[in-house]
Amino acid sequence: MINSQYGAPQHELNVLSSLLRDHSSVDQLVDWNRPDPQYWLRPEHFQATWLGDAYQALLTEGLDAIKQRLRAYPNADPAQATADAVVGAMGSLYQQRAAAGDLSAQAALNSPDYWARVHYAVRQMAQPTWPANPQHARHDAYVTARAAEHPSTTENVPFELVRARGYDNDARRMELAVIGAILNDPSRAAEFRYVPSSPDASPYWLQPQDFGDPATAEIWDALVTGPDPAIALPAASDPNLTPQQRATAMIRHITTRLDYNDYHRSTGDEAAKARLDANVSQQIATYLAQASAPDFSPNPSNAARYAVTFILEPSIPAAVEDLAGRVRDYGLSDASLGQVGLDLSTTQYALEQLAERVHMAPRTLAGFSTANQATKPAPEPKAEQPSYTSRPTERRVLISLMQNPRQLRQDGPTRSLAEQDFTQPEHRYLFKAIQSLPPDIAQDPWLLTSQAHQLARYDGAPVLDFEELNSVAHAARTLRVPPADQAAGHLVTMTVRRTARDASTAVQAATQETLDPRVLIEQSREQFEQATREALRYHQQSVPDPTIYASQQANVA
Repeated sequence: MINSQYGAPQHELNVLSSLLRDHSSVDQLVDWNRPDPQYWLRPEHFQATWLGDAYQALLTEGLDAIKQRLRAYPNADPAQATADAVVGAMGSLYQQRAAAGDLSAQAALNSPDYWARVHYAVRQMAQPTWPANPQHARHDAYVTARAAEHPSTTENVPFELVRARGYDNDARRMELAVIGAILNDPSRAAEFRYVPSSPDASPYWLQPQDFGDPATAEIWDALVTGPDPAIALPAASDPNLTPQQRATAMIRHITTRLDYNDYHRSTGDEAAKARLDANVSQQIATYLAQASAPDFSPNPSNAARYAVTFILEPSIPAAVEDLAGRVRDYGLSDASLGQVGLDLSTTQYALEQLAERVHMAPRTLAGFSTANQATKPAPEPKAEQPSYTSRPTERRVLISLMQNPRQLRQDGPTRSLAEQDFTQPEHRYLFKAIQSLPPDIAQDPWLLTSQAHQLARYDGAPVLDFEELNSVAHAARTLRVPPADQAAGHLVTMTVRRTARDASTAVQAATQETLDPRVLIEQSREQFEQATREALRYHQQSVPDPTIYASQQANVA
C-alpha cells in the first residue's frame, strides 16, 4: 500500500514511526538468535531511499540524538524536537557520503526543499496519532524486508512467495504436519539447518517456495525462514512454558504476520482483502493449534523426512520446469546475447542451489537414481518454434573463409566460430578442415575437400555429399563475398539461442517423466551448463587479445 502523500509504502513509514514514537521498539528488529546479535532489517530493504537513509541515521546516532534533545528541551513539542534530531543525524550521514564522493548526497545537502520535506514527514510520523502500533514494528519491518526480496508484478503488492500448483487436502495435511511438529517443539527446526555455499542463501534446506499452498508457504516463512521468525521468539525457548503455551505464542506471531501481509496487499489483491474481511487468519490459527498436537502425525520427530517426501521432492519438477520456462520466455525472443547468457547462468545457479538443498536434506529410498534414467536429447523443435538455423549464411561464411582463412585469427565475431555453429554436416567438416590446415593450403579447394572427407571418416560420420562440397568450393572460386564478420556473428547468435531453446525444451520434457528428483536436477544442470558455455564462448572469444602494453599493465597491478 503506497502512501501517496509521502511517496513511500505504508509499511516502511510505519517502521520509522514506531522507532520515532517508542525507541524501545528497535529491539524488535534485532536477531537475538545469533551469536552476534544484529539488525535483520537493513537500510537497503527500503524502497524509498530517503526512508532507508532515515532508518540508518536512527540506528547510528539518531535515536540517541532524539533522547538528548528531548532532555535538553523538556517543554518543546516532542514531534518537532524529534524531527530536528533526525534531520541533524541524516545531515551527518550525508556529509560523510559527500566527503567520500557521493554526488547525490552532495546534491541533497544543497537542497533546502529536500530537508523541509523530510522534516515535515518525520514530524508527522512522530505524532502519537500516526496509524501504526509500535508493538507491531517487527511485522511492518518483516513486510519491508520481504517486499525487497520478493518484488511483486502487481502494483502496490509487497510480495508474493509462490505460485499455487496442483494440490489436495492430503498434501496440505502433510505440510501442516511439518509445521505443527516445529510448533510443538521449536528445537526440531535445527534438523532443517545446513551451511549453504553461498553466504546470501538461507541456512534452511526447506524453503517457502517448496510448499504447494501459498498459505503454508507464508506460514513456514513466518515460522522458520523469514526475518524475525517465530522460532526466535523468547517464548519459543522459555523452559517455564508448556509446549501448548509456546505453540500459542508462535501461532499468535504467525497469524499477526499473515494479517499484516494481507493488509499491505489488499489494495492490489482482492483475494487478500477477502481474507481480511473473512478473518481467515483466525481459522488458520485453529488449524495450526490442531497441527501442533503431538498426535497430529504418526511421529512428529520424523518432520524432516516428512518434509523431504511430501514437500521438497514433489516440488522439484515444478521448480525445474519454471526455471526452464524463464529461459524460454525471457532469453530467446528479442533479448541480447548478454541477457541470454545472464539468464542461463542465473538458472544454472538456481539449479545448483536447489541441488545443494536436496543434497543436505535427509535422503529417502526414492532419492537413489536408477540405471535407466539416462540423459535424453532435446525433442525436435515444434513447427511454430524458430529454427535458429540458416544454411545460406553458413555457405556465405565458408566461402569468405576459403577466400581468406586468416579471418579466423582476427578479432571479432569470426574468431568466435566453432563447428557447432554449422548445422549441415558438409559445412561443419569444411569449417573443421579450414581450421586444421595452414591458411595457404586451406585456400586450395581440392586439398580442403579431401581434408573434410578424412575428418568425417575419422569421426565415424556419414559420407559427406560431394555435390554440396563441390558447390561451395566452386562458389569460393567464382563469387566475391564480403568479410565473414557480420554473417559469422549471426551464426554464433543463432547457436546460442538454439542451444538455450534446446536446453529449456529438454528440461521441460524431462519434468513430465517420473525421474528421481536428484537425477532431474542433475540432468537439467548438464543441459544449462552446455547452453551457458555457448553464451560464454561468444563473449570470451569475441574479446580481443590483450596487447603487450595491456599485459604489462596487468602484471604491474
